Amino acid sequence: MKKLLLPFFFLIAAGASAQKVSGKLTFQKGQKLEVVTNMNTTTEMMMGESSNKAVSTEVYEVKDVAGSNATLERSMKKLKMNLSIMGQEKSIDSDNPEDLKGMLGDPIKDILASKNEFTVDASGKIVAVKAAEKKGKAGNGMMDMFLQGMNVGAASPTEGASSFFKILPAQEVGKGDTWKDSTSTAGTTMLTSYTVKDITDTEIVLDFVSDGTLDTKQDMMGMSVTVKGTIKSNGGITLDKATGLPKQKTVTTITDSAANLNGQEMNTKAKSTAVITVKAI
Repeated sequence: MKKLLLPFFFLIAAGASAQKVSGKLTFQKGQKLEVVTNMNTTTEMMMGESSNKAVSTEVYEVKDVAGSNATLERSMKKLKMNLSIMGQEKSIDSDNPEDLKGMLGDPIKDILASKNEFTVDASGKIVAVKAAEKKGKAGNGMMDMFLQGMNVGAASPTEGASSFFKILPAQEVGKGDTWKDSTSTAGTTMLTSYTVKDITDTEIVLDFVSDGTLDTKQDMMGMSVTVKGTIKSNGGITLDKATGLPKQKTVTTITDSAANLNGQEMNTKAKSTAVITVKAI
């Protein structure tokens, strides 16, 4: 009896290990996805060390589904930060109107007031972007750069770029398979190597390692600031097997950069750890 059962169990194991998944995403019209990012950052610079704990909440609403394309609207729901800069503590909560007064609140108010509508193909690549009116005034440059690093709505969607939802490649992949993908948004260029760690009945589990460069210009207090640097990150991603949509992402990032302000250079090293969770609402 045992000899008869052995081939049966072997076939089951072989079938499970041979599972393949495609990069096709499934969206439903009217669907709303809430993306919450919890991030802790420590920064070392000439002026001293600073730290920040932040939580941002974005909402993606599926406005339409036509064929293999989906039109999404992204908006910022809330943002909360606790900063410690050279011994001084500062808290900002977008739900508190008093916290949004002054220089630090202006870029946050602009993001809260803005909505981005764009269309993605079946893989999550952005194929069209609806023109959006520029709202508000230029914010604080350093705050703008920080917000862009949080995966929040600071970086506008660009046609031809990868959306937050594009992770799997066009070809089918199975456990142990690897591939590379490159992205370029808001002056940040990244090359990411992915590996399929596991495929279960309900989830796809990935590991990734990224290397990139930073080359941006920001306006800070009426002056132009050029920032150049390198970025290294690694982490893991869990996808919903049925839809291909992300459920959770964890990432650790180290950024070495130099900001040039009217010929004066300021070097900065930052390390951040983030947990990003996605759920339907």
